[in-house]
Amino acid sequence: MNRSFFLVVLLLVATLLPACSSDGYALQGRVIRGDYSGVMLVNADDPRLSAGEGLGGVSLHVQQDPGQLNRRTLTRGNSAGDGSFALPIDLFGAGAFNYDIGFFARRQGYDPATGYFRLPSRSKRVLIVMTSGTDRDLGEEREDLYGQYEQFRDGP
Repeated sequence: MNRSFFLVVLLLVATLLPACSSDGYALQGRVIRGDYSGVMLVNADDPRLSAGEGLGGVSLHVQQDPGQLNRRTLTRGNSAGDGSFALPIDLFGAGAFNYDIGFFARRQGYDPATGYFRLPSRSKRVLIVMTSGTDRDLGEEREDLYGQYEQFRDGP
């Protein structure tokens, strides 16, 4: 009984472990021009992923737990000339477990785009729409509280 139970558990772990691996997981999608700026999840067969004018050279930043003090950068990258991108995510269970992420996209001459959602499964894609406008800091970088303390402690 004990031995058969152990074998069943071992077999179960062996079959589920690859599903929890982040091996080869990447956030894939495309940046296009549009009438508004935003980040959204779409199905892989969404026609907007292949239609419209792609926007290259967009700076992309993905964070885990963006609303928390302990947020951390998962990956950074840039869109290719046709607007496509594939950002590798090295996170245990990526695409299988629920992780809150923030997606930030910026390019000179365009309003920035942001999106907050759960890390999607491999069957989903990220569609980023950007409109002409003014690039600005999105405040996604972690604050250096100790540095601010040092600055104010020493005075002007």
